[in-house]
Amino acid sequence: MGMRIFDWAKDLEKIYDELLKKAKEQNLKEIEELKKKNERSLEETQKTKQELVTGALNSLKNDVNKEISHFKKNLEKILSEFEQSYNQNKTILINEIIDKLGLDFSA
Repeated sequence: MGMRIFDWAKDLEKIYDELLKKAKEQNLKEIEELKKKNERSLEETQKTKQELVTGALNSLKNDVNKEISHFKKNLEKILSEFEQSYNQNKTILINEIIDKLGLDFSA
């Protein structure tokens, strides 16, 4: 009977070790699953942020391109008006400059 108690204690110890091992394995498995889930969530968040940044940059690029185009059109219009005004008033301007400089070549 004395030996049976030791056998029984060894069996209990073996069962305890197996249960402990299974619990550790289960915990490790759960930790790995949580880690993978968190990694996927982090990747998804990163992807969403990247898409938002890309969208914002594209929108900004489009806005800047529109403004540049608008500016170019306005500048071309102003330059054209300036050139027309100069061509219309060229003779008058030249005569005024000659008069102011005192260079009268008509005599």
